[in-house]
Amino acid sequence: MGLSQRRRFLIAASTAVVAAPFGLRAQPPRVARIGVLCTLPPSNPIGAPAWKAFYAELKARGWEQGRNLVVEGRYIEGHTEKYPIFASELVSAGVEVIVTDQSQGVDALRKATRTIPIVMSPVAAPVKAGYVASLAHPGGNITGVSNQANDLSDKLLELRLSIKPDLKKLGVLWSPNNAGSALGFKAGQVGVRTHGIEQVSLPVDAPAELGPALAKAQREGVEWLSVHPTAAIAPGLPQILAWATERHVMTDSIVSSFTRRGLLLSYGTDYNDIWRISATFVDRILRGAKPADLPVEQPTKFELIINLKTAEALSITIPQSVLQQADEIIQ
Repeated sequence: MGLSQRRRFLIAASTAVVAAPFGLRAQPPRVARIGVLCTLPPSNPIGAPAWKAFYAELKARGWEQGRNLVVEGRYIEGHTEKYPIFASELVSAGVEVIVTDQSQGVDALRKATRTIPIVMSPVAAPVKAGYVASLAHPGGNITGVSNQANDLSDKLLELRLSIKPDLKKLGVLWSPNNAGSALGFKAGQVGVRTHGIEQVSLPVDAPAELGPALAKAQREGVEWLSVHPTAAIAPGLPQILAWATERHVMTDSIVSSFTRRGLLLSYGTDYNDIWRISATFVDRILRGAKPADLPVEQPTKFELIINLKTAEALSITIPQSVLQQADEIIQ
């Protein structure tokens, strides 16, 4: 090949590299295997939007199911007793990283492995729960996203009182066996006491306990029901909605998908955004990053969702001062 030919070849090759889409240049050279130990499967409408965001972000980073990504999925769907079983199965499956969306998932996985990377998506108060040494320096095989759920109690209380200033009894559906839920329940007690509100404990650690918890709420005269998005509680959302609508009880959660399914309001982090962030953790770990070196991220995007259909069914009026704060109004 002559000098002029070599020059033309090099120019053409350089042009081709520059013109090639970034995704093609960044394609992973192998098939990866990941595990997920989560509350609900992608087929469930409550969790579907978050899963869509998760897999879309992975695809954008070069990982696609059916091509170079194998997903070992284990979904609790209310059966919290399966956490240790599923955790052991995922470890035995030889996955490279495991994603979980509950404190109970982290607890089970920590007992099953101290080497396979674990990505929280998200988990409340991971430092207080002892999952990481600090947000900046996790220090072990766990990293991911903290949902800051325990920091939202004051804002939720403010919204409740704006809608029902004479609120006296707040019922809280929570899961004592879930570290994040337990911390959130405790954090919520402080604010309500200063306003003379009684916080009624409605513990649910298994689906069978939801009915008795709602019966207790009725006996106690609960006027407002706060719903923690735990693995034991989330599958029972239709039952919770039917109960609350029939008794004209107002409802809230930190999860927007619950409000889109019928709760009165939600205020919390954008879970779709959290799952996109979680996908970036998975990508970086698959490419060689160590969890101990990846700081836990705290979401900065929060959203207030109000369901006016539910408000109408409850025969209540949402003040304009609250509506003006909403990021989304369901009509």
